[in-house]
Amino acid sequence: NSLTKLILRGNQLTGRLPTEIGSFKELEYLDLSANRFNNSVPKSLGSLLKLHYLSLSNNQFVQELPKELEKLVQLSELDLSHNFLGGELLSQICNMESLEKLNLSHNNLSGSIPNCFEGMHGLSVIDISDNQLQGPVPNSTAFRNAPVEALEGNKELCGGVKGMQPCKVFSSHKQNSGAKWFAIVFPVLGAVFVSMALIAIFILRKR
Repeated sequence: NSLTKLILRGNQLTGRLPTEIGSFKELEYLDLSANRFNNSVPKSLGSLLKLHYLSLSNNQFVQELPKELEKLVQLSELDLSHNFLGGELLSQICNMESLEKLNLSHNNLSGSIPNCFEGMHGLSVIDISDNQLQGPVPNSTAFRNAPVEALEGNKELCGGVKGMQPCKVFSSHKQNSGAKWFAIVFPVLGAVFVSMALIAIFILRKR
């Protein structure tokens, strides 16, 4: 349990990543990339509180990220790229206050990017390309400085990043104009309807 660095990159390891990995409490560096691990990312990784580096890239992990990863507050680099991870991008990642580099590219993540990313002032490098993300990109240093290649391949991301489409803004002027139009037309139509009803009643009484 005194192990601080574990590198098993580029082997032919297969199957589920054992939950026992969480028993190595002294681990600071863990690289399990380029293997064939599958199933979900084990929750027990959240027990490795001393981790500074974690790479699970180029495997076959599926399902959502476990929220237990939010406990890795000393993590400075996280690479989960090239897997089959799904679900929404968890706001718990924002709790990783030491995070500097984040790579979530080439997965199946969906939904919008949590606004809390704007508070991650230490995050300088991010890659979320080739997912199913949509909506506005957070206004943070990492996203503003990100090349468009690090954001492309998603559904409908928008924002102030160079090379990206600006987000659509719904004009309040148009909304107000519509409300004014409704306020004018509705009473007029009501008056016309009442007048026609009175005329019809008058004609029927005459008969």
